[in-house]
Amino acid sequence: MVRQPKVYMNEEQGFVKEIQGNKALVLTDRQSMCGACVARGYCHMLGGGKEMLAEAINSVGAKAGDLVKIGIPEGTVTKASMVVYMLPALALVCGGMLGYYIARPIGLDINLLTLAGSIIGLGIAFTAVRLLSNTLSKKPSYRPEIIAIITPEDPAGHQDRLQ
Repeated sequence: MVRQPKVYMNEEQGFVKEIQGNKALVLTDRQSMCGACVARGYCHMLGGGKEMLAEAINSVGAKAGDLVKIGIPEGTVTKASMVVYMLPALALVCGGMLGYYIARPIGLDINLLTLAGSIIGLGIAFTAVRLLSNTLSKKPSYRPEIIAIITPEDPAGHQDRLQ
């Protein structure tokens, strides 16, 4: 069976700050790492400066101080976005509809119960997103990975293609 090489959606260079077992903390430039991401504005709203510290899988044996290329596997951002954005949106609508359909037959204020249902649905969704986020963050396929160590002989970091 021929193994397909991994395709990375977003690749960036950074310096390894620290090694923790098979993981590395890599310091990257937030502007370029997040340049193509549709949620980049939200990250800046939540804080953070120009640099970002990313925990990446160290599959190439990088050491502290190495200049490396890291990548996020293709499809990861799309799947994570579905959880983060679609689940709350669906819960908001479903909670509102449930509140509406409960209020109607029992004669309560439809607007108030629709609002309450929406808020409850959103609260449940945010809890679910938090739990899913904790679960998915443990999976290697949802973590950045060090693709290559960049050396003066290979400034583009192409030795990763030989794996």
